[in-house]
Amino acid sequence: MNSNLNLIFKTMRKISLLLIITLTVSVLNCKKDENVPTSRKDLLSGKTWIMTAETISPAININGTLITDFFSQEASCTKDDIGKFNANGTYTLEEGQTKCNVNDPQVFETGTWTFNSDETVLVLTSSGIITNAKIQELTATKLVITEEETINGIKYTLTLTYKTI
Repeated sequence: MNSNLNLIFKTMRKISLLLIITLTVSVLNCKKDENVPTSRKDLLSGKTWIMTAETISPAININGTLITDFFSQEASCTKDDIGKFNANGTYTLEEGQTKCNVNDPQVFETGTWTFNSDETVLVLTSSGIITNAKIQELTATKLVITEEETINGIKYTLTLTYKTI
C-alpha cells in the first residue's frame, strides 16, 4: 500500500510540475504578445491629431521680423484645427471648435495619404497637390514631420508637431 501511495505522489508531482511549466509558458507568451510592435499605419490612423508646434529653420523674414515660431503667430481659431487619417488611406483636415469664419465648412481639406516604401515619408495628396512630409517621430500619441522648401535660394525646413486628442 505504501508503494502505491508513493507512486500516486510521484505522479501528482509530475502533473503539478507539468502544469506549472505550461502556465509559465502561457504567461510568457502573453507578455510577448503585448510587446508586438504596432504598425505605422495603426499609429497614425483612427485618431484625431492637433498641432502643438510649427517652426521654421532658418528664421524667415516676414515684414522685417525674423520668425522661427509660426505656431505662436497663428490665430487662435486655427490652433484648434484637427486632422484625421483613416485606415482606408483618406484624410480630412477640419475646423476645431472655433472657426475663423462661421461660414467656413467644417471639413476644409480632404485627400489621400500613404507612406513611401520604407514608411519614413508621409505622402499626402489633395486637389492634385502632393506633399511629402518626412516623419521624424511617430508614436501612439505624437507625430513630428518636416517639409523642406527652397525660397529665393534658401532651403527652409518646416517642422510640424502634433499630438492626439
